Amino acid sequence: MTELQQTKGQQRRAVAEVLERVQMELKRLELWDPNPPAEHRLASDQPFSWDTLGFHQWLQWRFLPRMDDVLAGREAWPPSCAIHPYAEECLAGQVNEAQELLFLIETLDQLVSGDVSAGADAGAH
Repeated sequence: MTELQQTKGQQRRAVAEVLERVQMELKRLELWDPNPPAEHRLASDQPFSWDTLGFHQWLQWRFLPRMDDVLAGREAWPPSCAIHPYAEECLAGQVNEAQELLFLIETLDQLVSGDVSAGADAGAH
């Protein structure tokens, strides 16, 4: 196995771990919904589905499933990820409660964009 393959494997494992922690954090914050939104709300073509979904709904119903597809090889790895600025804006009124969620999203941005060392930092938080 080449060093690049090892790094990609580490990246995928770290992203999977952080995605799982995002899901747990959404549940802890009571932002996890067991029922999906109406199909037409999921069909938005706007960034973050801002016109039809709340940020936490977009995370749960659009982003997490897409990243599962990426990790399973059903979708291409995105060249970068920049969710954190929007997350900060959406969660501005909940900064104290959502601090861990914001940290995890920032870590995802870094990991997906190629900073494999960010995954080590997530474990210490």
